[in-house]
Formats: sequence, C-alpha cells, structure tokens
Amino acid sequence: MRSFSLWLVGLIIVLIGSFLWWEPAAADFAPDTAVTLPQQQVSGDDRTDLACLLCHQDTTAEITFPSGETISAQIDLDSLAHSVHGSGDEALTCTDCHNPNAYRSPHSGVTAPDYASYRLEKAAACEQCHVQPHLDSHTQLAAAADTAVACQDCHGEGHTVQPAAMFDAETGTAVCADCHTEKDATTTDPAGLFNAIQYGLFDRQPGENYCLACHTQPGLTMTFANGDAVSITVDPDGLHDSVHGADNPWQPLACANCHRDTAPYPHEPVTAASARQFTLSQYGLCEQCHNYNYERATNSVHGDALQEGNENAAVCIDCHGSHEIPTPNEPRARISHICEQCHSEIFNEYAESVHGAALLEEDNPDVPTCIDCHGVHDINDPTTNLFRVRSPELCAKCHANVELMDKYEISTDVFETYVADFHGETVTLFEQLDPTAETNKAVCYDCHGIHNILPPDAPHAGIKTNLLATCQQCHPDATDNFPDAWTSHFRPSLEHNPLVYLVNLFYDIVIPLTVGFFAFMVFTDIYRRVRERVAGRRAAGGE
Repeated sequence: MRSFSLWLVGLIIVLIGSFLWWEPAAADFAPDTAVTLPQQQVSGDDRTDLACLLCHQDTTAEITFPSGETISAQIDLDSLAHSVHGSGDEALTCTDCHNPNAYRSPHSGVTAPDYASYRLEKAAACEQCHVQPHLDSHTQLAAAADTAVACQDCHGEGHTVQPAAMFDAETGTAVCADCHTEKDATTTDPAGLFNAIQYGLFDRQPGENYCLACHTQPGLTMTFANGDAVSITVDPDGLHDSVHGADNPWQPLACANCHRDTAPYPHEPVTAASARQFTLSQYGLCEQCHNYNYERATNSVHGDALQEGNENAAVCIDCHGSHEIPTPNEPRARISHICEQCHSEIFNEYAESVHGAALLEEDNPDVPTCIDCHGVHDINDPTTNLFRVRSPELCAKCHANVELMDKYEISTDVFETYVADFHGETVTLFEQLDPTAETNKAVCYDCHGIHNILPPDAPHAGIKTNLLATCQQCHPDATDNFPDAWTSHFRPSLEHNPLVYLVNLFYDIVIPLTVGFFAFMVFTDIYRRVRERVAGRRAAGGE
C-alpha cells in the first residue's frame, strides 16, 4: 500500500513537470481553438489557479477578434500579485472572476466582435462583488461599445487592478483626464475630475460639492433643439450668498433639495425643445417649499396668462432667479428693476416720476415700488372695474398717513378732500353698492397719472399747468373758467379760496347762533309753561 502511494506521488510529479515544460503554440489561443487541460484542475470545491497559469503565465499566444484586433493571452504574474485582487489574505483565484463552467478546457471561442465589446462582457463580472452606485455615473452595457466606460478604463485591466486609494491623490486622475480627452468628454481638467471623485462620485447620495465640481467650470452651456443655448455654470460664491445659501434660517440648501429627481451624472436627456420650455418645466420645483406663494402666483394675472398659453408670462424663476437668488428688497430699488425685465416701458415712465426718481436716485424707503400698488405674488388685473374703484385705497395707504405725510410736509387734505367732493363720494358709493360696476367718475390716477406721476407744480407737465386739459378728459365741453370752480385739494382758507372760506366761516357762525337762539327760545317757553302749570295747581290747592 505504501509503495502504491509513492508511485502515485511520483506520477503526479511527472505530470506537473511535463506541463511546466510544455508551451502551446499561438494558434492554440485563437477563438476557435481549444486547449486540453487536466479536468481535475478546474473542478471540485478546492479549485486552484494551477491549470490556468500552466498556459497563461508564459506564452506568446494572442486572441484575435473578428474585427482584426488582437490581445495577448499572457498574464504577468508579478503584476497580478501586486494588484488588489492578487495580494493580501483574500487574494482572488482565476475562477472567482472567470466562471469555471464557462472556461473549462477546451475553451469555447470568443464571440465578441471586437475588443471594446469583449471588455464590456468582462466588466460585467465585476458587478458580482462591486455593486457600487458610481457605476451609474459611467453607464456601461446600455451604451454603445465604442463610447461606454468599462470598469477597466478606470481601475486597470482585470489582472492589474489598482487600489481605489490611487484616486485619493490628484495625480491618480491622470487616467481619467486621458480618457476624457480621447473621448472628447466635457471635463478634461485633472483638478476638476479629482474634485468630482473627492466630493461624492462614489457616494450613494452625492452632495453639493459633487455637483459643483462640474458646474463651476466656466463656459458650460446646454443647447436645445431650437438652437437656444443657456449657461449651466453655477457661481459658487453667488450660491453661497443667496437666500438659499449659508444664511438660510432653515439650513443651507444642497442641489438635491431642489433637483430631487435629477439623476447623477450622466443626467437624463433634457426633453424641452427651447430654453423657455425648460424654465417652465423647472419653476414648479419652488412649490416644494413655497407652496403658499406658489398658489398665489398661480392665481395671479401672470398665472392666468400662462394658463391661457402665454409662455412668456412671468414665473418664479423670472423674478427671483435660480441659483443666485438675492433678497428681493435689498436694496429696495431691486424690486422695481425685477419688474423692469418684462415691463421696461412702464418702468421708464416710473423712473421719471416723483416716486421713481425718489426711489432710484435717492433710495427713499418711503416711496411706493411696483409691488406696493400691484401686490407681490397675487397680482390682480389692473384693468378691471374693481381695481379702478378701489384704486384710491392704494393712494390712501400713504397719502392718508398723517405721520408719513408730515415727514414730507404733504397735507393729508389731498386725500380727504377728494373723498369729500363729488368725485370721491360717487366712487365710494360705487364701492359700497357694487365694486365691479363700471364708473366714469374720476379716481386719483385719472388726473395725476399712473406710473408717470409728477409734482402738481411741475412747469411743463404738472396738473396746475394742464388743469383744463385734465378736466376735459371727462368734461370735453369745459371752458377756460371751468377749473376755477374746483377748490383743489386744499381746505378753504384766507390763503386758498378766501371767499369760500369766509362764506363757510359765516355759516359756521350764523348757523350755530341761529340754532342756539331758537333752542333758547324753545327752552324758555317750555320753562314758562311749566312754571305757570305748577303755580296754577298750587293756587287751586289753596282754595
């Protein structure tokens, strides 16, 4: 029995020696050629690399693809030993990556048409162990073989895989830069690629810095089907200083807070046909946090116009911006400049008015901006009867404020005398009975203008200079002396309308005296009658 064991060991040694000295010809590794290997080396639970290495460690054989491309069949054992798969206590064997059932000798022929397709087939084996989210950033099998990025492109060929730590050094991204340059990818700067890796390429949920690693590069644009091109470069300082940035009372927002459905790079293709359609597809993101103001804007004159098919109607992004959103009222003049983007002609009139000049030139905090009269998000149609009838209330917010008007030596009589005269009383009556009914009675802006309001005593365009023309807008038959019948917005005094003042003073004196005199006469008569009745009862009782 012992001699038989010695004989068996000797036989095994002879077989191993014969394999070590035997070298197959190059033709033996052609796709349609099979090499016979000992079956016991690639079967069973205790597999080893011996059978594979007997052929592949020292050979000049090549694999030829139908495309004419060739690769060497030789494996450099020293490179394999120093790779992440060949070193350490958990070194891999050939069959860990290469299914032994598919690689039994004789091998089946290579079916891949070219080397690129072959590499993608082999890259699929990596996913047996490495199910990493960053594979989404470089799609493989879904892309064409000549443009897809396989695992080997970044990590090295299967037998010489480098550790991930190489990417922790910026010089390690040279392989990325070379590949991006060769494939004409957007980002070719090694520093930018290094930032993308460091800031979340391998994370399941990439953060803000991962997005900015690409989007801070100058000159990035996105072109739409109609030829529109928009910048997609984000200024990190502007983002930091925006209302969503570092000073956000809730917390600084990350890119994913708004762009929740945006897939990591490479992003899903944009389906919008134009830059404007893209904006309209994105402004709904604001509703995620600002649903109250979003609903008010949807029901405003802008929202109505958008629903009627006017794609140019203002949406959140048009007024507030996207990434570099400033505080809209700092400085306060910014409010009107925002409206200027669409309403430039009206803004030019406003800029020359008494209100606009004070705001834009003096930064006066008290004069009205566009939103003080029209509202912010719930902007109503200013052409309706309701707006016209209630317009004096807008003026009253300032011109009936005694404290504010005293600051500028403007009398609140301007508003109070309007309400008391025929025009104001009629408008007030309309508002009480039916504010939607049409009225032709003058409201404030009929005489003073809407956006182009000037001081009343302006030499060329003031109301005093053109008072007759102003009146003739409603009273076409008015003659030169027609305006003289109006006492203006001043209460009568010795300085303004002295005759009216004296008449009013006369009545203010005579009427109370007359009423008082007759009241006295009535009182004394009643007193006399009471005394006579009391005296008569006493006389009758004495008898």
